[in-house]
Amino acid sequence: MASDFDLRLHILHPGLKHMIRAPRHFRRFRVFAAAMMVAFLPATALAHGRLKSAVPAAGSTLTVVPRELRLDFSESPDLTFSSIRVVSSTGRDIPLGVLGYSADSRRSIVTRIAGALDAGVYTVIWQMAGDDGHPVRGRYDFVIAGDATGVDVAPVGVTAVPAVGAASTAADSAAMANMHHDPVSMPEGNGFGADSPLYVLVRWLQYIGLLLAIGAASFYTFVLGFIRRRPQPDLLTLLPAMEVRAAIIGYRAALLLGVSLVLRLGAQGVAMHGSTVIAHPSVMLNMLGKTMWGWGWLLQLAGIAVAGLGFHGARAIGDLPVADSTGSSGRNSQLWWRLAALGGVLLAFSPGLSSHAAASPKLRTLAMLADGFHVLGASSWLGTLAIVLFSGVTFAAANRTEISAVLVRELINAFSPVALASAGVAVSTGVFAAWLHVGTVPNLWGTRYGLILMTKLGVLGIVAITGFYNWRFVKPRLGTTDATGHLNRSARVEVAVAAIVLLITAVLVASPTSLDMTM
Repeated sequence: MASDFDLRLHILHPGLKHMIRAPRHFRRFRVFAAAMMVAFLPATALAHGRLKSAVPAAGSTLTVVPRELRLDFSESPDLTFSSIRVVSSTGRDIPLGVLGYSADSRRSIVTRIAGALDAGVYTVIWQMAGDDGHPVRGRYDFVIAGDATGVDVAPVGVTAVPAVGAASTAADSAAMANMHHDPVSMPEGNGFGADSPLYVLVRWLQYIGLLLAIGAASFYTFVLGFIRRRPQPDLLTLLPAMEVRAAIIGYRAALLLGVSLVLRLGAQGVAMHGSTVIAHPSVMLNMLGKTMWGWGWLLQLAGIAVAGLGFHGARAIGDLPVADSTGSSGRNSQLWWRLAALGGVLLAFSPGLSSHAAASPKLRTLAMLADGFHVLGASSWLGTLAIVLFSGVTFAAANRTEISAVLVRELINAFSPVALASAGVAVSTGVFAAWLHVGTVPNLWGTRYGLILMTKLGVLGIVAITGFYNWRFVKPRLGTTDATGHLNRSARVEVAVAAIVLLITAVLVASPTSLDMTM
């Protein structure tokens, strides 16, 4: 920890080069780099849920032709996201019935084998996803002996319906059947999934948008709100410009979220149903309306609409002449900002419906609530920091006037308690999530999820160290143009590292938890 702090001082103050012990730091860098490599390696052999047992069992030789297929998983599968195929050694698809839960467990799905079976080898190709919407795929073989009872005898009175989940209409069934009878549309092994680099990139854009949108609302509500309560007329005249800049950033963040939302829907559709899903909008609608992942998507859509409208209105009102002496554009501006804040709250609680919390085997509701408060805390900390930087510090650094330097000092004084409280919320809810998903301390270094989590914490530590440096050495000197320029540089480093933390988080949420691998 000490050498990391020395490195931070070296970057900001080249004259302190003697404080760095390069060999020791290099060894730590190699450990960090190795952890990053593990974090970003493909996880095709890993799973959120896994197949625990099956009837017929993998590798079994049957002397009686089966009329039912049962798959038992480590977590409850969502039927809309689940599918099963049975394929003969000649490539013939065996008609199956509609999937359903077993009467004794929602972690087991069953389907009738409606087609006739000959002697030979059969392959079961399955796909499932829990409430978090992360797809898991696999296959196994079983053999029907040549003298097995019931060979080549189709059950009487059974209608062959492809096993494509709980399709609600004949059109949906036909569309899904066409997709799942095409081997290309059922990718396995290295197929597109939640941990694919492109999907990770989409989630990273989503998290950046969340951070900035919620941070903009927090900046107006808490940081500028604190300054307004202090009788400094010279500073109050600068606040409308800060409001407009924050509203513009928030509005652009909402637009980024809208783009990522559309990309997420496409990525999830391809991950679950293959590329042919683009030609079947009814399947996408089924996915949105009948899964927890879809409900989270719709909640985020509502949050984007509400927040975007609020930011747009605040931006337009802020461009008008100042209407009072409070440094605000009046009551209408406050109403628009409250709307933006409401949208930010909706946005904060939407990721929990498609995260590990949604598929948690215990304390699920509490886990999803904690996830929402974690997003709120992290965004009010790091997102507000970004708004302080781009809306206030950068503006003051460019103007290089005495009043601008004083404004930066007041912004940082107002931001400090917000950062402290928000970081406390983020850390406490993060500890709860780690306890829920990691389980035991050895899982921190014994599982992929634990290694990625430690990597995230290590990079986040750089943010904390930079923040400590700013608080201990830069903040006492604020109020001068030189100190403002210094803060501008160090805060940019802090925000850049925060973006890396979000990228690691985008990988983490698609990785199987430590408990998934030990269940």
